[in-house]
Amino acid sequence: MCGRFTSTATTDELMRRFGVTITQNLRPRWNVAPSQSSLVLIREGLHTQAINAAWGLPPAAKGNSFLINARMETLREKPTFQDAFSLSRCVIVASGWYEWSAPKTPWHIQLLDGGVMAMAGLLFRQSAQTRFVIVTSAADGELAQIHHRQPLVLDAEAEAAWLGGSADKAAACCKAAPASWFNWYRVSPDVGKTTLDHPQLVTPLEGDALLPAVPDQGDLFG
Repeated sequence: MCGRFTSTATTDELMRRFGVTITQNLRPRWNVAPSQSSLVLIREGLHTQAINAAWGLPPAAKGNSFLINARMETLREKPTFQDAFSLSRCVIVASGWYEWSAPKTPWHIQLLDGGVMAMAGLLFRQSAQTRFVIVTSAADGELAQIHHRQPLVLDAEAEAAWLGGSADKAAACCKAAPASWFNWYRVSPDVGKTTLDHPQLVTPLEGDALLPAVPDQGDLFG
């Protein structure tokens, strides 16, 4: 799953990376948590737009869970996600995500170059509020030692198909990002506190190195 993420790129970086116009002043986010608002990209006609949306869907009935993730394997089967997958996909702009290998053992996972990543998402417009969930895949390779799920991180080609392609083209994007795209390291358990949001949350714990060793992957993200 994905229960926290970071989004620290500047407005200029995002406009260059995604070719989108952003008029709002963005502040770095070191601990985006469910129910909080974050920047997502949508396709309106031929243009990509950046909007703010709240993370997660409130339970439809008492006793149900707050939904923050959607499994890529069942997007077309689950009634909650079918329409959004066909009609309102989005991209969540992120710099990394946090995952816990044990209750008090969080890790920060980022691209090898520390750059911006595009996580696949679904958008929901409910009354006056816009919400999103993050699509997940099975964890690849050594990432499975931390958790059995990971966000569906898209490369540049898949980004375009996910945002503006048909449902069949979007389904073809549902492939787990290889663990070789990322490095990861342990961070302070303080990230579990939703009231905290500062750069020290992504500081590696003393003695913990970035893993795995950085190979030469070329320009993965265009």
